[in-house]
Amino acid sequence: MSADSLTNSLPYLLARAHRSVHGELDAALRQEELPVEHWRVLRALESGEGLTMSELSQIVLMTMSALSKVVDRMTTRSLVHRKQDMGDQRRVLVYISDFGLELLARCESHLSPVQASLESRLDPDDAAQLNGLLRKLNGQ
Repeated sequence: MSADSLTNSLPYLLARAHRSVHGELDAALRQEELPVEHWRVLRALESGEGLTMSELSQIVLMTMSALSKVVDRMTTRSLVHRKQDMGDQRRVLVYISDFGLELLARCESHLSPVQASLESRLDPDDAAQLNGLLRKLNGQ
């Protein structure tokens, strides 16, 4: 496979777009000392409803092992907390803390320029089409 055929392949272009967007998110969130992975966990929990680790791992696209370490670090920072499910004592739910909600709100001001930058690169029709195509690729 030539370099040109690689750099024009769909898997490569998707990986490159992911890397670019992840880098922009990382730079914006660094101002609040929050890794992108922690931000995704906070966003998944922001409704206030607790999630099991299994549910959370599916939403934030992490293995259970990686998520367990992330949640441990976030618990140490008081961003989230674990609580036994009252309906099923075998289950433990993860919840966002008040401090986690405050941090998430502060992050939005840093992330707005990232969103604006992404939107400026595509016209609204292209953005809607890209969104639909990505959902299709993800089986949604």
